[in-house]
Amino acid sequence: MQNVTALGPKNPWTANLLSALGVMHFTNDEIKETFDTMVGEAQCIQKIRMFELIKAAYGFEPMPEEMGLLVNTFHLEDDAGDLSWPELEAGFDEIREILSGVSKNATEYTSVDDYRTDVMKHRRMMKDPMDKFKAPMTESMSIGWHEEEAKTCCATFCTVFNERFPKQSCAETRYADEMVRSKLDPF
Repeated sequence: MQNVTALGPKNPWTANLLSALGVMHFTNDEIKETFDTMVGEAQCIQKIRMFELIKAAYGFEPMPEEMGLLVNTFHLEDDAGDLSWPELEAGFDEIREILSGVSKNATEYTSVDDYRTDVMKHRRMMKDPMDKFKAPMTESMSIGWHEEEAKTCCATFCTVFNERFPKQSCAETRYADEMVRSKLDPF
C-alpha cells in the first residue's frame, strides 16, 4: 500500500498520548546508526549537536516536550562538553522508563468488571483527559481543555454577573403538576 501514512496514524488515541514521543518509537540501535554516521571515529558528540542527532535519527523534529526531557536528562543547558554513546544509551533508557510510567497513567481500567461497574453506577473517570493526552482528541474536548483559564475567567465573570437559568415548563405541564399536587388524576 502506498501513502497509507498520509491518512494518519493507525490509532490516533495512542499517537496523542503524553508518552508518545519519538524516543519510544526508535530503539537505541537505530539511534546508534545515526550517531555513528555523525561522529565517525570520535565516538563522542558535542552537546550542542544533540538536536541535530535526534532530528537525523527520527527523520523529523522532536516535540518540545521531548527536547525538555533531553535537556534535563543530558544536562544540555551547559553547551560545553561531549556525550559518549554509553551516556546517551543510559539517558535514552532513563527517558523510556519515565515515559512508560506516564503511559500507565493513561490506562484507566485493567478489568472489564470494574469498567462495567463504573458505567452502571455512572462514575466519572478518575484521571482527566489533560493527564493522558497532549491535545484534545475531539472538538468537544477542546471546550474547557485549559480549565485554569476558564476558572479565572469564570471567577471574574461570576462575581459581576450571576444569572440562573431554571428549567422552563410549558402550560400543560404546569397544569398537570398542579393536578398531581392536589391529589387529582390528571389523566
